[in-house]
Amino acid sequence: MNLRFKSSDIKKLYLIHSWVGVITGILLFVIAFTGALSVFGRPEIKIWANPEIRQGIDLSHQQIANVIEQHAKIVPEAYHEEILIFMPGARTYPHLTVLFEDHDNELAILLTFDNDTLQVIDERRGSVREVFADRKVDIADFIVDFHADLHLGRPVGLLTTGLLGLTLMASIITGFIIHRQKLKQIFTFRRKKSFDITLADSHKLFGVWGLIFNGVIAFTGAFLGLATVLLVPAAAFVSFNGDQDKLLETFTTTPEPELAQVYQPTQLAPVLNHALAYDPDMRVEVITVYGYNDQNAVVYASAVGSDSVARQILEYSGSSGEFIQAFGQFGKVGGVSAAILDLMFPLHFGNFGGALVKLLWTLLGLSTALLPLSGIMLWIERGQRMLPEHSKSRRYDRFNRLVIGCCGGIIVACASLFPTQLVLQGMGSVANSGQIIGWVFFSCWVLAIVWGFVSSSPKQAVSLIGYVVGFTLIITVPMNTFVTHHNLVSLLLGQHWVAGMTDLSLLIIGSATLYLTWRLSKPLSNYASPTSNTDKKHFTHDTQTEGQQ
Repeated sequence: MNLRFKSSDIKKLYLIHSWVGVITGILLFVIAFTGALSVFGRPEIKIWANPEIRQGIDLSHQQIANVIEQHAKIVPEAYHEEILIFMPGARTYPHLTVLFEDHDNELAILLTFDNDTLQVIDERRGSVREVFADRKVDIADFIVDFHADLHLGRPVGLLTTGLLGLTLMASIITGFIIHRQKLKQIFTFRRKKSFDITLADSHKLFGVWGLIFNGVIAFTGAFLGLATVLLVPAAAFVSFNGDQDKLLETFTTTPEPELAQVYQPTQLAPVLNHALAYDPDMRVEVITVYGYNDQNAVVYASAVGSDSVARQILEYSGSSGEFIQAFGQFGKVGGVSAAILDLMFPLHFGNFGGALVKLLWTLLGLSTALLPLSGIMLWIERGQRMLPEHSKSRRYDRFNRLVIGCCGGIIVACASLFPTQLVLQGMGSVANSGQIIGWVFFSCWVLAIVWGFVSSSPKQAVSLIGYVVGFTLIITVPMNTFVTHHNLVSLLLGQHWVAGMTDLSLLIIGSATLYLTWRLSKPLSNYASPTSNTDKKHFTHDTQTEGQQ
């Protein structure tokens, strides 16, 4: 590329790139790392976290239809206006869960069923917010929600993650301009040189090779975080006099029908039969029924996966059960805008194309996490390098320890979720499971941050964090056998691939973490300074002339 910039402009961009990375780098790492884990949150970690669904769920479409019909006779007719059927294990709930909603009075009834006996095991009544407030939370729910809003709620959490997406975009753009002359070195990785040079090469490689992916993740993350908080209210203010409900009603692809108030049984069984068989590679997550047992009833099935990148909505006639059409989630918007909006969720979470796409998204997500981390480490190294040989800056040392504690701590916290889930499983039904998971998660994170500051050296802090992560993941596998009586061999031989591969992944990642921690603990001390005058010359030259060619 023949882009020319003034030296003064490059210096300004370098300052912006550096300070944006330093200020937001830790949070970007936290968001990116938990995002990489969230890719497998639903349904893979969801299935692993709930042993009752590990071996599959044997529920026929007729059984589900019978459950709805049976309980629709019990609940008041006003609650027939909208019925949501959450398919077990597919999205948020391990058990078949049904929500009966009365829109006029803003009330709801949430029923949870045992997947084997189809008996009600939990019933909640109240507003929609109230019935969902105290739902049972597992580690899949916790980590996905944490990635979305850092558990800060709306609007603060979504605004924070959305703005972080914008800062990542700013870092990508400024970094590309600064390093544009280094694109010819995309295959250069001097791992046998000093730590400084290896770190600089790593940062550039993460940025260049992941350029497109990082840009997509940054843009979609910013949109998903800011859409609800800023974009929807702004659009409603401009076009609908501030009426957000009217805006959503206008552009939703699943509008409520005009009910005829004429009784006609809703044919739910053929709808479920068709939706579940529509595409073997597509996962149906939610069935929505508008106007149950009304002549004008409409049924929608929401599904993800298969060859379609975007979420698919299948529409059916409730009175006949006939399939009408399939369309994207934002099909009613029309044009190119609809196609772009439809791609936001799947491109951000990688929930299309099966396990291989998810694995690719996870690996690329980890590279996105390492991009700001390597940038911060590079900034610390360069800052220390500019100091006189006899001078040691406490400021850089403290910041280095903060980075180790915060970034290493989030890894420890995420690893702790797996044995925590097994302990909760062994305790039986726990009402405040979400609070316990959160307490363990944040406690581990805080302890790691404290350890980063009190350890004798940054090297010792990194080593202990690595060993803790490795042992935690490995010990989860025998714990799983003890608590759930599902061991790795029996799961794989029984073709319970999701749970078995999760156990195997924990074992492999834990073992690799222990090995790398042991392998790198000694060499790490040799990387405190460049190993030769030539290395120092290379590093100093890169620092002073970055991107000015």
